[in-house]
This record gives sequence, C-alpha cells and structure tokens, in this order.
Amino acid sequence: MNETDGDGTSRLVSLEVTDDAVYRTSKAQMWEGRLPLAALISTNISRDGSSDLVTVETKHGQIQWVLKNGQSLIDAIERSRG
Repeated sequence: MNETDGDGTSRLVSLEVTDDAVYRTSKAQMWEGRLPLAALISTNISRDGSSDLVTVETKHGQIQWVLKNGQSLIDAIERSRG
C-alpha cells in the first residue's frame, strides 16, 4: 500500500499492527517506522477512486494510507487499542 506522511513523503509500505504499535516497512527504500498506538489521536476513512484512504492523526502529525480495505486496518488498530 502507499503511505504519505506529514512531511509529504510517499513510500510503498507493508503494515503490521501489534498490541502496542503499527509497524510500517518499506523494503524498496530500506526504511522502517514504528507508530505507537498511544500516539494515535483519531482515524478516518474515505474513498479514493476504487481504494480506501485511511488518515490517522497522531501526536507527531498526519499519516495517510491508500489501500483496498481500509476498514480492516482500522478494525485491527481498534482491537489492539482496546
């Protein structure tokens, strides 16, 4: 899926939701990011053509992901936070 962070940097990433964080990994750019669930303020989902646009507000800025099934990502985050 494609990610755009608050600085406007776009990258192709894989996401993994764990009990305490969302790990974002880009093998093509040899990059990894960790978003602590405690840093999440809000999540929002909207349509972007045939894909979902998931926007998360964090204590450190905004991150957007474009993916096919955004609701499953939001559900995984909510389960981990609960």
